[in-house]
Amino acid sequence: MPLFADLNDRALTALARASRAWRVPKGKTLFNQSDPAEAVYVVRSGCVAILLGSLDGRELVINEMRAGDCFGELALVTGQPRSTSAVAREASEVISIPREAFLAELEAEPKLMRHVLETTARRLRVSSERESALAFLDAPARLAQVLLRLDRQASTDGYMTISQEELAQRVGLARQTVAKTLGQWRRAGWLLTGRGKIVLLNRAALRRQVEEPEQSMR
Repeated sequence: MPLFADLNDRALTALARASRAWRVPKGKTLFNQSDPAEAVYVVRSGCVAILLGSLDGRELVINEMRAGDCFGELALVTGQPRSTSAVAREASEVISIPREAFLAELEAEPKLMRHVLETTARRLRVSSERESALAFLDAPARLAQVLLRLDRQASTDGYMTISQEELAQRVGLARQTVAKTLGQWRRAGWLLTGRGKIVLLNRAALRRQVEEPEQSMR
């Protein structure tokens, strides 16, 4: 796991002794936005979504953590409440490291501190890209961008398994808006949808939607 790379045996042993591995069923919330930060988490298997809630009750998926990913460390370092929520997207197994044990090793091990800073910098860059998309791209362009990214991450099955509700959470749109846009693209022959699956047929058209949103549907 990148966060713990190059740590000495003493530090790894201390973290391992303080840690707890536990299974998380699909849909279970690990922590909520504004909760006190009591532990840092590592995904051993499965997928955990990091969600940002809005005042009107909507949720935006800002990241997904998979095997080997660590999350929740920033709130421990700053001493602030959780700025996001974490929910298991599928049956998962996570390792939790209590706040006291993690901070003790963070102070004792400069390498761990450096890895935390590197991880934070990468996530800030991704966050900046997402904020730029929300600020400068219209709704169809944002949806096309997310579909293309998910397509690159998809397995060799040739399709993505995702519901319209989950897509809406990723793009920050109402589900009705996502459904309407997908319907337009399905009729245009850009993609196929059915039973929670999406197959992209015309990736070039979707890329044009991102690059030239005003001209792409003409």
